[in-house]
Amino acid sequence: MDIEKLSNKRQLNVQEQNILTKHRILKEASFWRNNGIPKALCSIFREHGINTSKCILIDYEQDFPGISTDEGSVLTEDGKFYEFEADLNLERDETIELYRFEEITDTIEINKHKLGTGATEGFLALEVLGELNQC
Repeated sequence: MDIEKLSNKRQLNVQEQNILTKHRILKEASFWRNNGIPKALCSIFREHGINTSKCILIDYEQDFPGISTDEGSVLTEDGKFYEFEADLNLERDETIELYRFEEITDTIEINKHKLGTGATEGFLALEVLGELNQC
């Protein structure tokens, strides 16, 4: 499927919305897998028992105005979702302060066939995790 063409389409059906959502998750996760998670985040993740070579970053914001320098969410190889907020130094190799690191698995809806929306983002993220860890 042509993602570029699909993303420019005005009205999307449920299947097309799911394709775009999964593509966005895969793109983010693949970027950090290929380029490496910043050292400071790797340290934070390891301190919380997360295997950094098997987890995926679902969303990750750096230096977004009005927030901590780094925040986002991570999905672990055993299917647990976490949110984090931290201030890291400019090189992102040291943690200045960790504000929040919280498991949010219970708040994530995981459903393959939700009425009206198809697969949920949580379900799609788990699919991406499985695909990336299969290689």
